[in-house]
Amino acid sequence: MGTTKNIDTLRVFATVLLVAYHVIGIRQTGGMGVSDNSGWRFAADLLVDLRMPLFAFIAGCVYALRPLELGNAAGFMLGKTKRLVVPGVIAALIFWGLGNTVFTDSFLSGAPLIGAITLSYGHFWFLQAVLILFLSVGVLDAALRYRAAMPMLLAACILQIAWGYLGIQTPRELELAHAVYLSPGFLLGIVAIRHGAVLAEKAALLASVAALFLIVGLFLNLQVYWETGRLSLDRMDVQSLLVGAGAIILLYLFTPRIAWIDRMATLAFTIYLYHPFGTSLARRLFDTLEVDTELVHFVGGLIIGFALPVFVHVLAVRFGVTRRLLLGLRGSSKSASSRVTVQRFA
Repeated sequence: MGTTKNIDTLRVFATVLLVAYHVIGIRQTGGMGVSDNSGWRFAADLLVDLRMPLFAFIAGCVYALRPLELGNAAGFMLGKTKRLVVPGVIAALIFWGLGNTVFTDSFLSGAPLIGAITLSYGHFWFLQAVLILFLSVGVLDAALRYRAAMPMLLAACILQIAWGYLGIQTPRELELAHAVYLSPGFLLGIVAIRHGAVLAEKAALLASVAALFLIVGLFLNLQVYWETGRLSLDRMDVQSLLVGAGAIILLYLFTPRIAWIDRMATLAFTIYLYHPFGTSLARRLFDTLEVDTELVHFVGGLIIGFALPVFVHVLAVRFGVTRRLLLGLRGSSKSASSRVTVQRFA
């Protein structure tokens, strides 16, 4: 069994990366409005191979602590539905409603309602993709008696590269491609927990291999940049896999546990769901005040992007109905504190 001592710290770090990405903006017309050749855009694109795979890694760690059992697969998925699907769909429907009424200038305006219901809308795609992994990897894992994490990881890496090379297309409402994209990170999390003792003994060798992965992946990405003026946007290629795997392994090995940051981990899911409200509010506020300093936009967007979801969490956690529907948490606010380790983001 591996250590989980720094998983909450990594969870918060991943959340910061995600909020920062939406503060900068997915495209030039959103967020800070930075140009495609700016340093902000370069940094945002450089970290794209780490952000969501790191969340998948954390979800894989959580799964490994409480894996699916074949005799209780329905109960396992029911628990994931209560924890992820219900609050996710509610948040997505709120976003869809506001995006088609109040914030009609959003790039998500005009998206079909079915996308919000199936969690293929906006940043909620991650929830559907990770649910696919919980079920598919979980069933296969249980069928193989929890002894094939390493072969499954290798198969996931091959599948990701083959999927990208073949250009396989799936319906937009079904996030199979994103599930394939996240599968190596998810299985890395399972391996980290189940084989943590062995990995710790060979930490120096593992770190060397991970650093080599990261260096080679970054070099391949920079080659694309030198040729096109933009970093690679392909998430299913070799460079993406090398950068993501290398960075995740190094972070897992060397990120210390920071206790005061760990306390924020209970808020990570709520921040994930609702942070775009905060980043959008910050952008509109700074535009109204005619503040054009990019650093002020970035820092202010981060603060408001975190603060608004925290406010939502503090209000929702006080009442049983909102705890269950908006946050996916069970029981009272007092009893839940003893269960946060397994309920934080998966």
